[in-house]
Amino acid sequence: MKLSVFNREKNRELLCAEGGERVHLVYDPAYRRGDEIRMEGLEADFYEIRLEDTLPPTMVYCSAEKAVFPIPFGVDRAGFSPRSFTGRRHFIEVRKADETGLGTRRNLAFNPHDQSENKGIYPHMITNVTYADTLRNRIFPDRGLFAPRNVIDGILANESHRLYPHQSWGINRNSSAWLTIDFGRPVDIDTLRLAIRCEFPHDTYWKQATVRCSDGSEESIPIRKTSQWQSYPIVRKGIRSLTLCSLIKSEEPSAFPALSLMEVYGTEHSIQNR
Repeated sequence: MKLSVFNREKNRELLCAEGGERVHLVYDPAYRRGDEIRMEGLEADFYEIRLEDTLPPTMVYCSAEKAVFPIPFGVDRAGFSPRSFTGRRHFIEVRKADETGLGTRRNLAFNPHDQSENKGIYPHMITNVTYADTLRNRIFPDRGLFAPRNVIDGILANESHRLYPHQSWGINRNSSAWLTIDFGRPVDIDTLRLAIRCEFPHDTYWKQATVRCSDGSEESIPIRKTSQWQSYPIVRKGIRSLTLCSLIKSEEPSAFPALSLMEVYGTEHSIQNR
């Protein structure tokens, strides 16, 4: 495997290391715009990554020979800790995952390393919600603070919508908003858990949503006005993605429903064939 820091604007590799099943870098300079972390020489397999000191080691699935993690800047950094990707001396690590943990039931959605511009790293969140390139959105952190990655970062602080650690997924008044988690490989799921944002009366909530799976199946789920986890038994085999859509807002006057965290429990579909 090869691990490197690369600047795409200058088309230049800044630092790299190569190894067998584990590689790490200590990158001394402060990051600059255009920097990205590249993992190359991969197999389509599971890896434990730690691409930022303030993020926990995370088991992810890499789908191709090369995976790319752009360093976030500006409003895109808002969903992360204010200490993330700042300063000097960054510890970066990737290693092949220990197969002993792959056969156990776990939260298959967890990935605090997710970003909209990642390539080849799963699970990965996708949405149709966008934020216009206006002066306000270049100054305020809406795009990062309400980004889809926030619902799988493992942090639940759903009493507010103001800055880290109160990041969430917001719909920017889009009545047709949807949110998809792409697992990058087939998985078997048994439970979906949601935690909505609850800064009432600033917030409202969805009273109903549709869960649509990549096998074409779908079902409606009720959503309550509560700060607690809401759990749904949804059993599917071999699906590659799950989408929340047809979100029906409550009759409360606020225009701001939001999702703080999502968990999807299950097991790897084809682990017995490894």
